[in-house]
Amino acid sequence: MFLLIKTAETSFYEKTDVCMYPLDDAEIRRYIASGEPMDKAGSYGIQGQAAAFVKEIHGDYNNVVGLPVGRLYQELKKLGVMEWN
Repeated sequence: MFLLIKTAETSFYEKTDVCMYPLDDAEIRRYIASGEPMDKAGSYGIQGQAAAFVKEIHGDYNNVVGLPVGRLYQELKKLGVMEWN
């Protein structure tokens, strides 16, 4: 992610590893047939049916879902753009 605020700029990334249980061919076919993976960047939705396949996650869950909100807030705070009142 790249942020440019007035005269300050920063860039950062977040890494999250998701480990899945082994899936057999029938489970994979059923999941594909459900249509759920068709509009997902990684072809699965951790917050949907694929949650049943997730063994463990290392990192920020929100990063897997879409946006690492906590990290984004921390970066905005460093730039002096955002803070809780």
